[in-house]
Amino acid sequence: MPKVRKQTTVIIGEGPTEFFYLNSLKDEFRQLQSIKPDTPKNTSLRELERSIESAIAMGYDRIFCLIDMDNKKKDPTSWAAYSELKRKYHCKKVHNEKKGINYEVRFFETDRCTELFFLYYFRYTGQNYADSKSIEDELCRICGYEKTQRFFRTHPLHQYFQKKGGDWVRAIENALKSEKCLIDGERDYTYSEIGSMFKELGIV
Repeated sequence: MPKVRKQTTVIIGEGPTEFFYLNSLKDEFRQLQSIKPDTPKNTSLRELERSIESAIAMGYDRIFCLIDMDNKKKDPTSWAAYSELKRKYHCKKVHNEKKGINYEVRFFETDRCTELFFLYYFRYTGQNYADSKSIEDELCRICGYEKTQRFFRTHPLHQYFQKKGGDWVRAIENALKSEKCLIDGERDYTYSEIGSMFKELGIV
């Protein structure tokens, strides 16, 4: 009987926030032990595309990209560039046994930023925030969160939120609720698809 190759997954965030958060989850969720968090060298769309192409070349089966929407909506040029990148890669599936190529690319968006999912550890909101900083400030008021690498290195994020009264299951439920509002056309802001990503990873 031929050996079944283990499925490999890389999750590409746009900055250190996602990298540190995903690593903080590994101690609690066995399914994430084999998941590789990654981050581009900078936050440009060109660098994100390079990271996707690098993951394809390295042979990853699933390439999940965590996308902050705040800076994508700032001007028509940024939005057009992001929309083009999304059309090129999102939900792209390639399977070619002869060439040994098999991969899927998925984009998981959060508007305005990943900190919204962190806020969902504590409460649900559909408020239309002016910018990412507004969400970061609210999270700081609730639990003392700081968006710095020094804070990330000294406070494993998942564990930190739970110690401060946050709840991961609540975060998932709130994220899925916000995503339903997006799908149902109730609003196109303040939503997170991170809950759906965790469902895809099989830990929900």
